[in-house]
Amino acid sequence: MKNNNLISLNRDPIDLFAEWYEEAKKTEINEPNAMNLATITDNVKISSRIVLLKFFSKKGFVFFTNTLSKKGKCIEANKSVALNFYWKSLQKQIRIEGEASIIKDKQADEYFNSRSDDSKFGAWASSQSNYLNDRLELLKKFNEVKNFFLNKPINRPPYWTGYIVNPRLIEFWQQMPHRLHDRVEYIKIKSSWKARNLYP
Repeated sequence: MKNNNLISLNRDPIDLFAEWYEEAKKTEINEPNAMNLATITDNVKISSRIVLLKFFSKKGFVFFTNTLSKKGKCIEANKSVALNFYWKSLQKQIRIEGEASIIKDKQADEYFNSRSDDSKFGAWASSQSNYLNDRLELLKKFNEVKNFFLNKPINRPPYWTGYIVNPRLIEFWQQMPHRLHDRVEYIKIKSSWKARNLYP
């Protein structure tokens, strides 16, 4: 897909994100909400993985995970994170830097309750990021959890919640001929955004 329109410096970056995201939902075959989440450990080592964006608004970008996982522990040690969306079908990329914080329990409960029962059981069964001796051990725990909650409400685990990334920088990138790519960086200053072009 060719990109003929240059990115405007006069856009609200969240509105522009919403437009590109809607485009991606039409062209990306699998999970256009997949994003790379980069974190920093307490001994200043960088770690990254793919997570799924579930909601976004002017306040930030929300994903869900186990707080006891590696990413959860990293965020507890250092709230600075980076997100990256790459949509190959669109030849577009969005890079986000900001701070992650835990969302309200009510929001986490609402999303957890919207998941399938099996996904809920999985959240209880998985000691995410811990060493697993054998996959049969995980399946056994899954079945134990399933039996435990038989005919009972499946409550959200206390260690499973959502994080919202409050952006302080959003960069939009789109592929252009001759590798002269179009790049615009928006930086949040207090409550407003300042935009500038970047060399490719």
